[in-house]
This record gives sequence, C-alpha cells and structure tokens, in this order.
Amino acid sequence: MADSTPWSGARPPASRLRAATVMLGIAWQADRRRAVLAFGIFTVQALVTASFAWWLKLLLDGLAAGETWRVVAAAGAVAACVTAGTGLDYAGSRVRMALNERAHHLVERQLAETLGRTPTLEIHETPEHLTQLELLDQESWEFGEAIPSLVQLTNTAVQVVVTVVLLASVHPLLLLLPAFGAPMLLLSSRINGLYELGDELAAAPQRRANDLWDLATLGDAAKEVRLFRLAPEILRRFHEAHREIRATHLRVQGRGLALGFAVRLAFLVGYFGAILFVVDQAVRGRVSVGDVVLTAVLAGQVLNLVDGSGEILQWTLRTLTAASRFVYLNDVASRSRATVDARRTVPERLRSGIVLDHVSYRYPRSEADALHDVNLTLPAGSTVAIVGDNGAGKTTLVKLLAGLYQPTSGRIMVDGIDLATLDPDRWRARVSAAFQDFARWEFTAGEAVGIGDLAGVDDRVDPERVTAALDRAGASDLLDTLPRGLDTQLGPSWPGGIDLSGGQWQKLAIGRAMMRTAPLLLLLDEPTAALDAETEHLLFERWTAAAAAVRRTTGGVTVLVSHRFSTVRMADLIVVLDRGRVVEVGSHADLVARRGGRYAELFELQARSYR
Repeated sequence: MADSTPWSGARPPASRLRAATVMLGIAWQADRRRAVLAFGIFTVQALVTASFAWWLKLLLDGLAAGETWRVVAAAGAVAACVTAGTGLDYAGSRVRMALNERAHHLVERQLAETLGRTPTLEIHETPEHLTQLELLDQESWEFGEAIPSLVQLTNTAVQVVVTVVLLASVHPLLLLLPAFGAPMLLLSSRINGLYELGDELAAAPQRRANDLWDLATLGDAAKEVRLFRLAPEILRRFHEAHREIRATHLRVQGRGLALGFAVRLAFLVGYFGAILFVVDQAVRGRVSVGDVVLTAVLAGQVLNLVDGSGEILQWTLRTLTAASRFVYLNDVASRSRATVDARRTVPERLRSGIVLDHVSYRYPRSEADALHDVNLTLPAGSTVAIVGDNGAGKTTLVKLLAGLYQPTSGRIMVDGIDLATLDPDRWRARVSAAFQDFARWEFTAGEAVGIGDLAGVDDRVDPERVTAALDRAGASDLLDTLPRGLDTQLGPSWPGGIDLSGGQWQKLAIGRAMMRTAPLLLLLDEPTAALDAETEHLLFERWTAAAAAVRRTTGGVTVLVSHRFSTVRMADLIVVLDRGRVVEVGSHADLVARRGGRYAELFELQARSYR
C-alpha cells in the first residue's frame, strides 16, 4: 500500500518542521506558563550538566597549583551543579508531565474537532487518508509524546553546544570527536525512516488483523462465527496476518539495526583516540591534569550525548511523524472547506428547488463513476423517490445531496446557489436524514432521538419534542416497549441497559430524522429495511403528512430511497437509476405506462413476487 501513496517510504505525510511548529503552538495554547517553564528549566539543566566537567577541571588545577580559594570555589560549584541538576531534573519532569497532560488532552480534542468539521466523508473513505488516520490511532502514544520529545531535544542541543565549546578550549583537534558521532546523527533520520517504512508496509495486514480480531471477539458476528464454525479459519487468517506483519518489520528493521551498530562502532574509534591524544599532550606538558580529566569527562558526555542524541533524534522524528499525520488530516479538512463562501447564506425557504447539473462522482481508486452525468431537478416542496438495483448509485446520490461527498464534476444548485460554496455546518442544520446503515447510539432512548436536533438538546432532553418526533416517524408505539420510556438506557453493556431489535433501533433512527421540523431537505435512505412491507407503507403515509408540513413551512424536499414499489408509488416524482445514470423520471402512473421502461419492468417483477 505504501508504494502507491505520494509519501511512500520514510517520508512523513506532512513536513516534520511544520509538525514541530504546530505542536509547539499547541503547547503554548494548552498552558503558556508551563510551556515556558519546561523549555527554560531543561535549558538551564543542560547548562548545569555540561558545565560540571569545567568546574571539576578548575578543582583539580587548583589542587595542583595549591590555590585554596580556587579549590573552595570550584568544589562549591561542583556541589551546586550536582544539587541543582537533581533539583532541576525533578522540577522539569513535573512541569513537563503537567504540560504533556494538558497538551495531550488538547490535541485529542482538536483531532476530534478536525474529523467533526470535515464536511465530507473523504477521510473515512479515501484509502490514503484512512491509512493516515489508522496509523495516527496506532501511534497515539508517540503523538502524545511529541511535545516532551521537543523539550528533550532542546536540552540535548544545549548540552552539545556547551560540550563542543569546552572541548575546543582544551585543543582544537578534539572537535574531531563530535565529528565521529556525526554519522550517527545524520543516519538517525534514515534509521527512523526504516521503522516508519515498516509501519507503512504493515498497515494493510494490520488492518486485516484488527478486522479479524473484531470478528473473533465482538458480538456482532458471534452468531455466524459459531453457526458456520468459522473460528478456526478466522484464527488461521489472524495468525497469517501477524506473521506478515512480523516479517515486514523484521525485514525492514534489520537494516536499521545494522546501520546503528556500524555508526556506534565508528564513534568508539574516535572516543578512544581522543583519550589517548589528551594523555599524550599531558605527558608532553602541553595540557594540565585538569584538562585530561575535563576531556575524559567530556568524552564520556559526548559518548552519552551522541548515543542518546541519536535515540532522542529518532524518537523525536517518530513523534513528529505521528504529529505530521495530525497536520495532514487538518489539511484535508481545510481543503474540503476551501470552496466555502462565507458571504453565501443558506435560503430560509426553497423557492425553485435543488438541481443536479451534469453531476458525476467517482469513489477514490475506482475506475468507473458511481454516478455519471446526472441532470435532475428536485422541485421545491416535492416528495421524490429514488429506485434502482443494488449498486445503481442511490445512496451515493443521497450523500451528495447531504454534502457528504463533493461531485467529481458538475454542480448541485440549491435555489441557484452552488452547494459547494455554502457553509457545510449551516447546510447540515437545514438537512435531516435517516440512513439504512444508521448508528446505534447507546444513550438513553430520549437522547438517542433528541440528538437529531442538537439545538433542542441541552442537559435534559425535552420529552415532548422527542415524543412528537417519534409520532411523526410513526414510531410512538416503541415507547410502550421500553421499561422506563424515554429514560431507558440503551445498550446491554451498560448498567440497566437493554438491547433492541433491528427494527426498534431503526425506528429510533427515523425518530432522529424527524426531530427537525423545518428542514430544507429530508433524506430517507432505505429507512425501513428492517421493517415489513405493511409497516413501511403505514409509516410512509405518516411521513407524507410530515413532508406536507415541511412543504408548507420551508418548501423543503423529501427524498426517499426504497426497494418497495408499493411505497414509492405515492411520491410526487420517481427517479430511476441504472448503473449510475438517470434513465427515467416521472410519476408512478407515467412510468408504469411506459412499455419496456425500466421502472415498469422492476415494478412488474416485484408485483409477481407478491402474487
């Protein structure tokens, strides 16, 4: 999968430098005082740690020269360094932990807001975007450590600078010592990239393993798993996916381990060379005993710094790669709103209706249009039924009308205004919908319906509005089956919670769709798939009355997708889709009268099944 994406290999989906800037901004936004303290404390700690060797040199040189005042001052400084280093490390860790906790909460909230404000479903349905979302979920811990890693990297950078200056004060040739560590730092990005490449290459089998785990452990598939004795096959495929994941990581990370060993070996050569050089200089009387100790201590610090810097740099790059996925998803959300014109306002009432002008839509990576060159007018105040075989494009059309997809080409006009230019939040406030693949919100029954109109949902749900919505949905009988009425907790996993049948869950979904009493567009996409034909017919009669009220109030359009022709025949306008194209439009009577027409053919086939 990674090879087919524009960032295949080790490259992150967005610039790490930009990711670092974003994360520093989040730290500042989360807690300004602690952000300043964290970087300040660790900078001072780095200076104290690096200067320890210098004060030790002065102590030894003072002893050799018999200068008591220098010995006392240097000894005090050494003790102060040790004490201050311990105190600063403790204080800095506490501040960093508090900052990280606040920042982590903020980034989680911003990620939720990013996904929530993305008007379309492209993040969830485009493989490239979905891969980044899934990897960010897997790397949530690394993502949360991005800010602490930047603090630690700052600490290390200060120590490196001070250590280099002190080495140069002994002899300029000692500057070659850090140079021996340069390959380790320079190759850190490549080594880190190999680990990232392993994650990218293993993304597809990891997703497959997660799906198989859900099938094996969750209740949704439990009946079929047991009935068809699928457990052994699921486990076989689960282990096979994990073998593929492990093989991928071992193949890629083995190269990283080999590179890491080679660069560490190169530094050890320079480390022992520096010690031998300074000892030789001391024997020749060119440097003091203090300089020898200073070099030995600094060489040890350089060893720790270079070794640690490589790990810190690699870890920082990993955390920034996770953060870059967050930046990438933010960019997707921003691009999806790029066509919005703040000056455009959603009409209070539809005057002419909704027009699809040469609209086509193709799903990501698909080779054919799901909808092709659709020209269609949905008059204001009309009830429109959409029919067609499975895969004809019915649900795609509904999602385009809701603004959940943007047309690949063409425009959707709302009273002459391009839907793409309308603020998606304002448009959604005037749209309501019930989908076949509805969500099962495990709230109280009242909340599960009331969230259909957030403007009317406060800490407490208005039971009268919810009851009225259920009545408009033809689902008021559902209340008689709930032990505590609207206060009944849904979901068997909750204390006192109950489970519902598919039909009961669907009635709640329809009730949600009816919470908004004045929508410009009401979408009912196979809303009664779990109900029998007679119940659907009775419900549609109720919805027709609700649609009439919407027509009088807002001139709104009601769109119904159903496979039952006994229901759609009551619509003002019927649209027939076939393989992504509109092949017929008209009333039931008009379409049935067309000999050889697609609608007449489908209607006759279904009528025979009921005879």
